[in-house]
Amino acid sequence: LRESGAHVVDARVVDDGDLLTAGGVTSGLDLALYLVERAFGESIATRVATVIEYERRYDVAGREE
Repeated sequence: LRESGAHVVDARVVDDGDLLTAGGVTSGLDLALYLVERAFGESIATRVATVIEYERRYDVAGREE
């Protein structure tokens, strides 16, 4: 990918503005919870993770802190 000009990062979720992606099986859940967090806030995303019994394990490249 680097040869084609892509910027490769080591993260489960990548937020590049209007483009979001995730790699791996459970990172799809991390991406979904990240989208919930962006739309509704961290406390709602944490509650959703608790309801679905999923421990959030992601890091987000490009995430604005």
